[in-house]
Amino acid sequence: MSDLAEVLARLHRPALLVRAAQIAAAAPCAARRAQRRPVTRLLAEEAALNATRLDGGPGYSPRRHVQVMSALMSAAVRSPDRATRDLR
Repeated sequence: MSDLAEVLARLHRPALLVRAAQIAAAAPCAARRAQRRPVTRLLAEEAALNATRLDGGPGYSPRRHVQVMSALMSAAVRSPDRATRDLR
């Protein structure tokens, strides 16, 4: 398992959010999103989105959260070497 896959496995997110991200990760657009941004930036954005979700902030976008998580999942599956390199 790549470092990114291990990081994703340790995240505690609602099952519905994870399932939606898994479905979206199968789409080609998730791979494009994963390639456009470094994994570290995606992880930082996911952490910020999750913090906003937990705080009940008005700026939380479930749609964006699913997009970011699906990009992370896609990066972990499609190019584990790149994902691991980006984490270091």
